[in-house]
Amino acid sequence: MSLGERYGITAFDLFCAYHLGISADGGYAFQNVHDVAKRFGCPSGVVKQLLAEHAMDADSMIHSSFDLAGAQVDVMVAPDGISRVELARHIFEEFRKAPRKGRNWAKELAEDARVNAETYRARAATDGTRSPGPGTPGGWLAGPGTRRGPRS
Repeated sequence: MSLGERYGITAFDLFCAYHLGISADGGYAFQNVHDVAKRFGCPSGVVKQLLAEHAMDADSMIHSSFDLAGAQVDVMVAPDGISRVELARHIFEEFRKAPRKGRNWAKELAEDARVNAETYRARAATDGTRSPGPGTPGGWLAGPGTRRGPRS
């Protein structure tokens, strides 16, 4: 008997609860690994192991071409009268069909840095100010109430 069978957790049920936030009553609620474990009456380690077995753990998800964020939004904003579970069936099939992809972290970080530089350069040009960086006096981390910021 598999671990999923022992606890009555199918890959679809796990996907719905953990990744899409579909609650036991069909509503929406963010659920972490401990919430999901409590829902299914098992230790959180069982949930983590099942996520890995079904290629739904963090590493598998980040290397999937599946648009998880878009799927989560679709479920979150589903209008009244639409079954989130039925909506999830289509989403789950898309997830299963999505190919894994390699990630070029250096390229992604460089692209993010380029976009950030353009964004903040444009902002400084429009308001005529220079935005101090983090950790500098007056920088965005040094607001009131922070350890680095001025005390009131």
